[in-house]
Amino acid sequence: MATNVVEVLGLKEALKELNTMDKKLRRQITRDFTKIVQPVLGQAEKMLPNDAPLSGMARSWIGKSGADIMSWNDARVRRNLKAFTSGKKVRDAPGGFKQNLGVFGIKWLGPQATALDMLATGVMADNLTNRFGPPSRIIYRAYESASDEVQQQVKDLVNKVMELTNNAMRI
Repeated sequence: MATNVVEVLGLKEALKELNTMDKKLRRQITRDFTKIVQPVLGQAEKMLPNDAPLSGMARSWIGKSGADIMSWNDARVRRNLKAFTSGKKVRDAPGGFKQNLGVFGIKWLGPQATALDMLATGVMADNLTNRFGPPSRIIYRAYESASDEVQQQVKDLVNKVMELTNNAMRI
């Protein structure tokens, strides 16, 4: 599996500066990114099954708190697939890792999404792999379908942010 990484230094700071200068323009950057990745989100939605991927996922899975943890709800699963722009500070996490490094991205929240897309070991993972292929079953494959166009447009968007804030940039 190929890895696509574009490293930009100072982008979070530039977005923070842009937010202090013009909040509407900063929100427009988020809308622009969402529009750029719409082909990826659309392809991911097309790849999603219409019903629970496995028969057991159609049943209710109740946790200790009484909340429904894992049952497949098609509307909820589709609603949780979205683009994001993060201005959170980078911080150290336990184990020497860094958190909040990404500025632009696509997130798919929920245990159903995580299981369908990334589960790699166990009987459930074997059944998902037989039906949908190896992990990442949805998101990365959807990204690969439009990666060249998306990468170029994101670079253009980053250049726009840097020009608006007069920051020197290194990609």
